[in-house]
Amino acid sequence: MDRYVLVGQGTELRLRTIPLLVIIIAAVAGLGAWTDKPKVKLREAPSVVHATKPWNAIIEVSRRGRPLDGYKAVLTVIGPRGMERIKAKELGGGRYRVRVRMPQGGFYTYTLVVGDRIAARGTVYSIPK
Repeated sequence: MDRYVLVGQGTELRLRTIPLLVIIIAAVAGLGAWTDKPKVKLREAPSVVHATKPWNAIIEVSRRGRPLDGYKAVLTVIGPRGMERIKAKELGGGRYRVRVRMPQGGFYTYTLVVGDRIAARGTVYSIPK
């Protein structure tokens, strides 16, 4: 009879630790997914451009040093003429290119969205003709 009582006590202890174990595993998995975000770099993006030439920028998307393809990159530019949204062209190897014409002189602000998050913000000055 004592044998059954000991098994019952061990079962109760096991039932208490299982939810705790599940919470710990979920927290570790969530933390791993949160810290494993893709890295986005904006390359070859000059801060000054002539109004007669396009502004080109190369976007590099990677995770743990490996390039990622298939992301949606959109650049929103706000300038003297209003707002314009430009989709980046995928070049392969985790690289994307954005080409924008700024026909008027003045300051333009941009916001780069890659996937579902804002990756970069900045300002470009366009020199008038």
